[in-house]
Amino acid sequence: MVQSAQKERDQLLATWAELDEELGKWSAQGETPTFWWRDDDTEACTDPLDRLIALSERFAAPLHLAVIPHDIDVKLADRLSASPQVYTLQHGYAHKNHEPKGTRASEVGRLRDLALIETDLREGWRRMQSARLPNLLPVFVPPWNRIGEKVLPYLPGWGYAAFSGFDARPYPEPVPELQHFNGHIDPIRWKEGAKFAGVEKTLEQCVRHLRKRRLEDAYRHEPTGLVSHHLQTDEDTWGFMEALMSRLTHNAATRWISLDSQLK
Repeated sequence: MVQSAQKERDQLLATWAELDEELGKWSAQGETPTFWWRDDDTEACTDPLDRLIALSERFAAPLHLAVIPHDIDVKLADRLSASPQVYTLQHGYAHKNHEPKGTRASEVGRLRDLALIETDLREGWRRMQSARLPNLLPVFVPPWNRIGEKVLPYLPGWGYAAFSGFDARPYPEPVPELQHFNGHIDPIRWKEGAKFAGVEKTLEQCVRHLRKRRLEDAYRHEPTGLVSHHLQTDEDTWGFMEALMSRLTHNAATRWISLDSQLK
């Protein structure tokens, strides 16, 4: 029992050397894995947002901000216009839970009335446009990465071209006319407060998805997604993200894309 538990824990850890090895296998096949970067919960201009944008600019990695539409800072558009590689996505409406007590939080969950969800999302999109956010893409990112299955088929009719959740999906495009660009790497551990999840655990998320893509166990052409939360990022997490970006971009080991180039 003890040895089995230890083996299971070891399988959930990875090292920098294992990441280098996996990237080397891609290179040996003559391929360069694609990555994309999403950061959640933007509403206003803040010092952490400036730090995040500076990091993306340093590594020439396009940044996709999931913006909460309910109360957007009037200064946000001007700030983002100064950074042409920053894109904006819709992050729900008010980041408010509407599921019953005792169930997992969701703003667009399985029990909420569809008409209310549609009203919120349409108003959210109107506010995103009214705020004149630059590089605004019709991509929906649900708060807490949770959305009711009944909601997904309606997103194309509400004007969204793509959806972004977290981790694996069963097949490339579960809903016709709705592309999926999920996140797969989250360096924050959320239980008992937002803290750095640790180098080995976070690297395992990265290595696992790259390996699945290479072996075609996952959708091979789906870019591996890094998800950050600039407002909840502690110094350990900032340090890791800088080290990860340095490793992934060294000698063009990976290619960082913007979703505008991927939308059909």
